[in-house]
Amino acid sequence: MAEASKPQPDTGSLTALILVLGACGFASTFTMRILDPLVPTLASEFSRSVPQVAAIATAFSFAYAIGQPFLGPVADSLGKLRTISTCLLLLALLSAAAAFAWSFDALTIMRTAAGIVAGGVIPAAMAAIGDRAPMAERQVQLGRFLVLMIVGQMAGAACSGLIAAHVGWRGVFLMASALAGSAGILVLLVLKPRPDALRPPLSFSGAIANYATVFANPRTKLLYGLVIVEGALIFGMPPYVAAILQERASVGPSQAGIVIAGTGLGGIVYGILTRVLVERLGPARMTTVGGALMALAYCLFALPMLPWWSAIAIFMLSGFGFFLMHGTFQAQATELAPSARGSAVALFACALFCGHALGPLMMGAALHLLGTSGAILLFAAGIGLLGFLTPRILPLAGSRT
Repeated sequence: MAEASKPQPDTGSLTALILVLGACGFASTFTMRILDPLVPTLASEFSRSVPQVAAIATAFSFAYAIGQPFLGPVADSLGKLRTISTCLLLLALLSAAAAFAWSFDALTIMRTAAGIVAGGVIPAAMAAIGDRAPMAERQVQLGRFLVLMIVGQMAGAACSGLIAAHVGWRGVFLMASALAGSAGILVLLVLKPRPDALRPPLSFSGAIANYATVFANPRTKLLYGLVIVEGALIFGMPPYVAAILQERASVGPSQAGIVIAGTGLGGIVYGILTRVLVERLGPARMTTVGGALMALAYCLFALPMLPWWSAIAIFMLSGFGFFLMHGTFQAQATELAPSARGSAVALFACALFCGHALGPLMMGAALHLLGTSGAILLFAAGIGLLGFLTPRILPLAGSRT
């Protein structure tokens, strides 16, 4: 009933919101993915092993996750737009500091701190879209937001390797800093908070009450659990892609960045086709098909005889499958607790990035025990099973019966 009585924004204001928040998502995901193609480079720079450098991705993701229980109530109380702009400006400062890191430990600390503030951007942006878009349109609007966010992910992976090859890895972090700062200023200049929004005072008791509201929904725990598994199976791979390709075909960070960016290309296809996919498949089928496509992509990547450039198409297929599944999970998260949407989406992001943090550790252990192809096939089986089971164990709002 709340959705039906909520005033509907005009098309122009909603378009401006999506474009500006998309720019914020672009800056955040650009920063998030820049390390993946640089793993072999940084291992050489700081005389560390590939798994040690890949662990920085775990530090970023873990920090992103543990910050969510605090950032969600902040967004609900102080305003989502104010939270986004503040976090982006802090992210710009930390990325600039990482560019001048004098040691491996210093770089790890800067990336860990960046993970915390990066966590205040995309979840708050998703919640802001949820505040303004009715449920019938929400997955479509989130899909459009994802297009710009994914372009940032793609650019972060592709540009990271290219910039590092020409001006060095420190230039990559300076570019990330400039993008984050620009996006934060754009929010301040263009977007205005909702004048009629109810924002309870920030307090510990208020935060606990919000989280109690979120977990009162019986679907909450199951959705978050599925997202942890999804995050581990999807994000365990990227930190090792550059090393795998280097071992197989002696390719450098620029080629590896282009391969990882293929995930973003698949996401763009999803974003363009979101309305058609939602109408034709519905949420339940989207999760099943998404899991099957990711499993197929992983199986293909497990074949060592394929040329390195074939991995671009493989990761594009994987990216399309991922956003079929994850886009559905995102839309479901915005409806868990409409009165505490910032907190609900923050916990959703917390769950995703707990999986994000576990993934590289799981992949590293699987590589050690099973070898490259065996580890990839294990993850393929896991993601395919997740897609198959999700609509059978989780009631999906908006599903067709």
